[in-house]
Amino acid sequence: MAVRNPRFDPATDALASACVGELSWRLRTTAAGPRIVLGSAFGDLTLDLAVFAQLFHPDDRADLGRFLRCDTDPVRLGLDLPEMSSARGILLRLRWGPGGEDFILTCLEPAEPAAPGASSAASGRLFRLDAALQVARSTLENAGITPTSSWNVDLRSGALNVSASWKDRLGYGAEDLEPLTHDDWARMSHPEDVAGFESAETRARLRRGALVQHLSRSRHRLGHWVTFLSFCRAVRWDPAGEISLLMGCDLDMTAVSTLEGALARERDRLTTILDALPSGKIVLDAQDRIVLANPEACALMGCGTGAVCGRAMFDLLPIEEGRADLCAAMEDPEHSGPVLIRLRRAGRLRLLQVDLVVLPGDPGDGRLLLSLSDITTLHDLGQQLEQSIDNARFIATHDLMTGLPDRYLMMRRLGERLTCLEAEGGGIAVLCIDFDNHRLINDTLGHETADQLIKSAAKRLEQGLPEGALLARTNEDEFVVLLPGADALAAESRSWDIVRAFARPMRLQRRQCFLTVSIGVALHAGPGGCAEALLRAADMAMHQSKARGRNTVTLFSPEIGAQFERRTAVAQALHRALEESSFELHLQPKFDVREGIRLIGAEALLRLTDAELGPISPAEFIPVAEVDGLVSAIDLEVMRLAGTMMADWAARGIRLPLAVNINATTLDEPGHADLAERLLRVGLDPEQVTVELTETGLAAPGLRQRRNLERLRDVGYKIAIDDFGTGQSALGVLQSLPVAEIKIDRSFVRGLEGPEPGRARALMRAILAMAGALGLRAIAEGVETEAQFSILKEEGCPAMQGFLLGRPLGLRSFEARYLAEEPRPRAVALAGIGGSGA
Repeated sequence: MAVRNPRFDPATDALASACVGELSWRLRTTAAGPRIVLGSAFGDLTLDLAVFAQLFHPDDRADLGRFLRCDTDPVRLGLDLPEMSSARGILLRLRWGPGGEDFILTCLEPAEPAAPGASSAASGRLFRLDAALQVARSTLENAGITPTSSWNVDLRSGALNVSASWKDRLGYGAEDLEPLTHDDWARMSHPEDVAGFESAETRARLRRGALVQHLSRSRHRLGHWVTFLSFCRAVRWDPAGEISLLMGCDLDMTAVSTLEGALARERDRLTTILDALPSGKIVLDAQDRIVLANPEACALMGCGTGAVCGRAMFDLLPIEEGRADLCAAMEDPEHSGPVLIRLRRAGRLRLLQVDLVVLPGDPGDGRLLLSLSDITTLHDLGQQLEQSIDNARFIATHDLMTGLPDRYLMMRRLGERLTCLEAEGGGIAVLCIDFDNHRLINDTLGHETADQLIKSAAKRLEQGLPEGALLARTNEDEFVVLLPGADALAAESRSWDIVRAFARPMRLQRRQCFLTVSIGVALHAGPGGCAEALLRAADMAMHQSKARGRNTVTLFSPEIGAQFERRTAVAQALHRALEESSFELHLQPKFDVREGIRLIGAEALLRLTDAELGPISPAEFIPVAEVDGLVSAIDLEVMRLAGTMMADWAARGIRLPLAVNINATTLDEPGHADLAERLLRVGLDPEQVTVELTETGLAAPGLRQRRNLERLRDVGYKIAIDDFGTGQSALGVLQSLPVAEIKIDRSFVRGLEGPEPGRARALMRAILAMAGALGLRAIAEGVETEAQFSILKEEGCPAMQGFLLGRPLGLRSFEARYLAEEPRPRAVALAGIGGSGA
C-alpha cells in the first residue's frame, strides 16, 4: 500500500482543483530562496521552488528550470522536447491521483511572454491539458462545427471513448458501439495500420509526450474503408512512466486518400506513358540540372535511369552539332522554335529535333521540358522523297533513253526565252532535226540496236553545241536544238556542221551504221510569235528538207509556210469529203487499136472539188492521203461509188466490164483481210471488173497482200499492174503474183520521142514481147501524140489510153459520148486513187 508523503498533501489538494479549472502561479524571491505561490478557489499555497519541482515528472524538471530561469535540481534529468514547447508555455507532466502516483499533462504558461533579457517569467497559469482539450472538444461538438472526430483511450482498462462524429463517419449512431474498447478499434481497423500504431517506435514517442501523427483505415458499417489521419498525445502516465491515458483526434481523409490514390494511379499511368514514349523527355531545373528523364532520354545520354538526376544535361548528352543553337533556345524558350541537333548513338550520327516547353510552378521542381525526337529516319525518308520527286520531275520532263529534255520541257524553256526576248530584245533559232533512215535501221537491225544508235546520235549532237544551247528529244527520231542569240547565218552554219558530223559512220556492236539528217531552221528575231508557232515553222522546214532529197538544211520561209498551210487545207478537205461523200468518179476511155480504134474499157479517176478550195488534183491530194493514213478510207469510197455506178448501168441494160484501181497498202490493212468479199458486197461483178495495183506498192508483198490477191483471182477478178516498169522488181512481181494485165508506164511512152528514141523503142518492144509470151494483156498509158500512137501501133501494142484518144470525163458526159448508142460488148476499166488519168 502506498504511503502518502505529508509534504505533498497541501500541494496535491491544491492541484486537485485544477481538474475543472486552473491554478495561477507567481514566482517570488525571498531571503530563503525562490518561492512559488499557487492560487486557487481554496486560496493561495506557497511552496518552496524545490518542493514545487518535485511535483513534476523527473524527466521534465530540467525543462521547468529552464522555463523559470532557475535551477530546480542539482541532477540534470530533463529531456529536450522541442515538440512539447509552445510560443507561450511549456507542456509538463504533473503528479496526480491518489497518493500522487499518476502524472497528467499540464501546460505551464506565463501571463505575458518574458521580455528579451529578463531574469525570469514572473507569473502565469497552470492548467490541465486533458481538461482543456475535453472542454474544447465538447464546445466544438456542441456547436456542430468540429472538422475532426476526437477520442481518448484508457490504456489500463482499454476503454475507448469516441465522439459522436467519429461514429457518424463510420456509419454508426451516437448510441452504437457502446461500450467500445481499444481491442474493438483494432478489430475494426486495417491490420497493417494497427501494427504501425502499436509499434515500439510509436510507443516510445508517446511516452516522451510527443505528438504522434498516424494514418489508419477503419471499416465502415457498409464494409468499405474510411481513412483517418490521427493526431494523438499521451496526457497521463503512471508512476512507472507508462502511459495511462491517450487523447487524440481523427481527420477524415477518405476523400483525400481516394484522390491521392487516383493521383497515384494517374502518376503511374503517366510514368508508364512517359517511359514508353519513343522520344526522350528531360526536365531541367534553373541550373540546367536534370530533374527527370525517361528511359529513352537516358539511352540517348548513355546512362541508366538512376544515374542522371542532379547532373548537368550538357555533361551527359553527346551533342556534336547544334549545341550553340540549343543553348540559345534554352535562354529564351518561349520565343524559340524546334532546334535540330546531331549526336552520336551506337556509333551512328543521329538527327534529333528538340522542342522546349516552359513548365509552370516552382523552378526548383523543373523549369524546362525538353522533348528529343529522333527524326533521322524521317529526315532520311524526306530526303528520299525529295529525291523521288526530283526523279519523277526528271522523268516527266526528260527522255529516259537519252536523258535529254523532252518536248514539254523544251517548249517551256522556249516559251521562257521568248518572254525574255520581248523585254530584252535579241533572237533565237530553233533547229528541228530528223534522222532520215532510222526507221529502216529499226526494222532491219532491231529495236535494241536502233535505240543504241539514238543514244550515240544524241551524244554526237551534244558535241560542239555552244554554251546556252538546249538539245531535246521530241520524238522517236526527232531532236530540237535551241540556239539563243543565233541569226540566220549562224543557225544555218551550225546546222551544216551537224550534217557533216553525221557523215562519219557510227560504230555499234562491231558494225558501222550511217545516219543522215534533215534539218529545218526557224528564227525568232522580233516581237510577237509563240513557242508552238516557232517549232511548227522549224518542223515544216525540216519536212521540206526531206522533200528536197534529205540530208540537207532548209531555212523556213513564208513560201514553205504557205505550202504547208495548203497541205493542211487539203487534208481537211479530204476529211470533209469522206464525211460528206463528196468525191466524184471521172472515166477515161481505153481502146483496142489493132483493127481501127475500138472502145474496150475505161479507167475511173477520183476527183475532188472542195467548197473552200475548189478543184483539187489527185496529184495533190493522193500524197496527202498517204501521209495522213486516209488511203484505205478513200479506196473504200471508190468501191462504193463504183458499185453504185455499175448497179445503175445494169438497171439500164449497160454491160461494160469495169476495173478498180486500189492502193497496195489497202491489201495489207487488217480490216481488209478479205478484199474480194468487200468488192462483191458493194456490187462489183468479177466478170466485168479489173483491179489495178501500182507496181511500186508490190515491190515486197506481204502475206496478207498475197492472200488478198489470190482470193481476188479465185473469185474471178482480173489483176492489172499499173505504172509497169517503174518498180524495183517488175519481173519478180509478174512471177510471184496472179497478174492478168500490165499497163506500161507513161515514161516509156514519152521516151519514144525523147533523146534516145531507139533505146526507148527497143524497151517497148521487149515489154510487149514479154507480155505476149506470158499471156498478159498490155496497155500503153499516157499516149498524147500521134507519133507516139503510130510507133506503138507499129510495135504491136494492142491497146492504148491517153489524152490523144480520150480525156477523163464526168460520168454523165462519158455516158453521153461513149454509151449513148445501142448497147454492145465493150470493156471499161475502173481506176481508184492510184490513177490520175493517162
